[in-house]
Amino acid sequence: MKEFILLLILPLLSFGQLFTVENDFIEMYNLSSASDFSENTYVNTLSDVNISYQIITDSMPLAWDFQNCFPTCKPVNTYFIDAISFPSDSSVYLNGHFYPNNVSGEGLLVMELEGNHGTFVDTVTWKGVAMEDVSLRDFLNNSDQIKSITNIAGQKIQNIENERVVIITDTNNESKIYYILR
Repeated sequence: MKEFILLLILPLLSFGQLFTVENDFIEMYNLSSASDFSENTYVNTLSDVNISYQIITDSMPLAWDFQNCFPTCKPVNTYFIDAISFPSDSSVYLNGHFYPNNVSGEGLLVMELEGNHGTFVDTVTWKGVAMEDVSLRDFLNNSDQIKSITNIAGQKIQNIENERVVIITDTNNESKIYYILR
């Protein structure tokens, strides 16, 4: 019986983890008037591995574009790449760009990384928020139209001085996200 269990487990041990991703959920905020905004992470290989990727989710405004760099930048709106070979103990640059094209909104991009033709799979998610370029002080002066102001965690706030991102809900229950530049 012990030999039978060992024979069942042995093949599973040969398909260990091939790489790790330093940060698999990345949030970024900028103005919609910014030409692009991006954040990067790294893929760390644990053995010699061939890695390919495909974009499995791209939920963003129609006017937006995206770009990924792994390890070099690919053309805008590239949805997949063929496998690239990386040696063991490598730290490989992985970057996600959003191009909002002057359109405010929120984008979600999920990349599936496959090691050695699908024997190991991991995902990386980029969430990007592009906000309108407005004078927040002017907006706050019309406080009779404001129902609530919260931070990104949803907590009501009175003072925006220590916040980078605020959500303002007006009396019509419409909420907008604002990025505060200093």
